Amino acid sequence: MIFEIADVDAMGRLGKIVVNNKTMSTPNLFPVVHPINNSVPIKDLEKIGAECLFTNSYILYQNDAIKKEVIKTGIHKHLRFKGIIATDSGAFQQYMYNNQQFKISPEIIEKFQEEIESDFPVILDLPVQLNDDYDTAKKKVELTIKRAKDNIARRTNPKSHWIGPVHGGIYTNLLKKSAVEMSKLDFGIYALGGLVKLFLDYRFNLPLEMLLTVKKNIIPNKPIHMFGLGLPQFFSLAVACGCDLMDSAAYVLFAREDRYFTLSTGTKSLNDLEEFPCHCPICSKYTPQDLREFDKDLKIELLAKHNLYISFSELKTIRQAIREGNLWELVELRVRNHPNLVNALKLIKEHRDIFEIYEKIYKKHGRLYSSRESLDRPLIYRFQERIKTNYRVPKEARYLLILPELDVKGKTSPSIFQWLTNLEQGARSIRNEIHVVFSSYIYGIVPLELIDTFPMGQFESIEFEGSDHSNYYLKKVKIFFENFGDKYLKCAILIPDFYINQYYQKHQFLEVSALSSLKLLLKSRYKSNFRSFKDIDSIISFFQGDNQYR
Repeated sequence: MIFEIADVDAMGRLGKIVVNNKTMSTPNLFPVVHPINNSVPIKDLEKIGAECLFTNSYILYQNDAIKKEVIKTGIHKHLRFKGIIATDSGAFQQYMYNNQQFKISPEIIEKFQEEIESDFPVILDLPVQLNDDYDTAKKKVELTIKRAKDNIARRTNPKSHWIGPVHGGIYTNLLKKSAVEMSKLDFGIYALGGLVKLFLDYRFNLPLEMLLTVKKNIIPNKPIHMFGLGLPQFFSLAVACGCDLMDSAAYVLFAREDRYFTLSTGTKSLNDLEEFPCHCPICSKYTPQDLREFDKDLKIELLAKHNLYISFSELKTIRQAIREGNLWELVELRVRNHPNLVNALKLIKEHRDIFEIYEKIYKKHGRLYSSRESLDRPLIYRFQERIKTNYRVPKEARYLLILPELDVKGKTSPSIFQWLTNLEQGARSIRNEIHVVFSSYIYGIVPLELIDTFPMGQFESIEFEGSDHSNYYLKKVKIFFENFGDKYLKCAILIPDFYINQYYQKHQFLEVSALSSLKLLLKSRYKSNFRSFKDIDSIISFFQGDNQYR
């Protein structure tokens, strides 16, 4: 097996997996298919875009007649699918239905998966249930690790590249232990389990917490799979947090309940739709009324196909977003689908340190900050950390001039260009002693010498206002002054009445609450050595007032 990574954005990895002369891209979805009677013909799954499938070896093993045939022909010929096939051991049935009557040995079902030449078989693990107490969960984790070690010793088919499940449920230390111990063992893919019931209840924050715990403790050179992730509105957030692969039967299970996937408003009941908000081949050919009048099996098949079209379309969108470096922008758009997704995205703030490690130093395009969640992006965190550790104020600096951040950054702004020109011409004798910085509602304080570097000089944002943003802004500003505030004898801030925007139109400059808070902070720190002004000439006079004593 080969896993190649071509590009990265956030913790999403654009790549490919090559196994047994078959190739699939990542991130990607394994549609789960019934090994005997699937609602959507396999040939149609290929047309829709499936490069891989997941099926259940336990169901095949239970059917004596079909079992002999599959051993003889192999799982690929049985399903008539040329792509990559993964097989489950039956542990999902035990997890999903908590079936205590489930009886099969790891040796038997794992050998069967090798006999039918599964590309990615799964060991017979013991998934942790949400209601398992700590001791029960610990025993399941330890037994799964033991079975994983035993599996390695029993392997006989080199064409089978095993999936190693990682468990622990809501118990972080067990997840960490499982990830660390499984990393020591040779598996083609590591898969996080025990998630389906969380997805069904839209409890998105817990799967993300679990994924991030695993990501921090698993070896980085293998794909990370999430069992049971089938809701396309969650794909981008999961990928941004390190998910490479996923599998799900949601496309057909939801179709059986007349539920229709959308990316903008979640799943919809077929009975509530007058028009299809989609142009896939199904929605282009039929109306909701058409589907309601079809017999049950055809209706399920068509709805399932639509749900898969939406799912694979979203994966293409995600892969393109990784190429363009726009995955965070896509995530912020998709989480508006459901309040629980917005709440789950808040976890990024708590794990910015690990996200920052994966964040690119430079991207081809500027950033767009279009929501409150944008303020928690790792790029902003990186800037603050590097200001503290890597930045030095110019040695000659005695005076600090704070300019406002306008619609375009740096000298590309007509007003800023004019202010800097006036400063160069009017303060020649002390120009090298004046340190110019910008007041940025996103980054806090940005030195002029950094304004053309990525990403401080290449971004657009919505207008932030309110006490929450003022607190955010002041926190960022304080980082600068706690580290460098003592370097300056005087500080002045320019708050003009008007400015010229990028279209050379005159606009009134509004002093928002964040700037008012900044003025109070500077007044407290510098006392009489701080003032706000409406024009550059007055600031120059304020700074030059010291020169009569020099």
